[in-house]
Amino acid sequence: MSNLRSVTEASFDADVIANSRPVLVDFWAEWCGPCKALGPTLEKVSENFKGQVDFVKVNVDEHASVRNRFSVKGIPTLILLKGGEEIGRVVGNRSAVQLASFLDAHLGTSTELVRVAITLRAFGGDPQVKAAQTARLQAHLTRKQATPDESMWEGQISSALRFVANTADPDDCARVLGIPTDVVSIVETLSTYRGTHLKAALYVARWLESVPVGANLSKLPDQLLVHLLKNQMVTDLLDGDASLLGVRDELVSLHSAVASGAAPEDESWAKVKKACAEIASNLDDKHRSRLATMLQSASMPLSKDPDVLSGVVFAVGLSVWKQLQDACNWVREDDARVAQLAEEIGKRAEEQGTEPPRGDAMMEKIGEIDPDLASRFRSHYHEGTRALGERGRAIGDMLVDLTAHVV
Repeated sequence: MSNLRSVTEASFDADVIANSRPVLVDFWAEWCGPCKALGPTLEKVSENFKGQVDFVKVNVDEHASVRNRFSVKGIPTLILLKGGEEIGRVVGNRSAVQLASFLDAHLGTSTELVRVAITLRAFGGDPQVKAAQTARLQAHLTRKQATPDESMWEGQISSALRFVANTADPDDCARVLGIPTDVVSIVETLSTYRGTHLKAALYVARWLESVPVGANLSKLPDQLLVHLLKNQMVTDLLDGDASLLGVRDELVSLHSAVASGAAPEDESWAKVKKACAEIASNLDDKHRSRLATMLQSASMPLSKDPDVLSGVVFAVGLSVWKQLQDACNWVREDDARVAQLAEEIGKRAEEQGTEPPRGDAMMEKIGEIDPDLASRFRSHYHEGTRALGERGRAIGDMLVDLTAHVV
């Protein structure tokens, strides 16, 4: 029997908030490939934490109010709650070992999972292995391009890297490819900014082609974070703010040291984190506060929290969207109102035996009830979504270029 229990809007407070044990909540959806890929991993981890942590699932399409309550923007998102309060969050796919380490770090537990021995030589150092693996993926993608209505993947395998390695488990995927699990995770995360399952897989195929045979990619996440922080898109975001730019430069220095094999003192990280917190505490300028919070999230080495990188990527991509929301005074309660009206409209359609409206058609119906809400939603949603995808794709291209030059 599965240890992952589905909870609803009606049962959430009783099953999660009032739970005497810590609860890990998996926010997912049927259409989300990475969510399905995470399923077997959660099953494995839940076995090791049985009796210590409860594991539950929330379908974001069916229970939008719970999603909005925790400001879940991307899925899969895992939120760890203790005593009804959030104490940790993971966005994107993670391996069993990574998730166990995440839980241990936040709960003070010590859980032993079987560690997968990974020889960090891409494709085992064999050019023929790379050629066979990439050719197999390309053949699959060619077939899917010819039959776009078919499901992209079959069974539990739901991403291009898992297809290449012929396993749904990210640790096993890393072992087969000779690539660190953290790299597998960030490649899969960046692929989601491509818009469709096919485009995501085509991006992964391009990235795989860029991987030098025999390369050790263990420092690649650190290198990507350094390049992102130094990139013009981040510099433009900081908009000449001397305090933020100074913090950014210090973070670049610290993460560059880690990428070169050094280990900066904890005090150095703490100093930067404190500087970010002081800037973020000024809520009069929401945009500046958010930027400081983004930099603060990067004020630790990735070895302690690999989610730092995906979090910074998401924050950079989301920044334009947040500014657009500020401009139209969009707040969390507006998200909840949209979700509420969409649910009511959907239920009414089902009662009438008609297909519930979706996308722009749903917003048209919402506009008939609350024109101001619909107008303000349109003023930020489409442009915000476009900017998020554009920046995510640019960072993905950055990773391809960095990978190709790994020695």
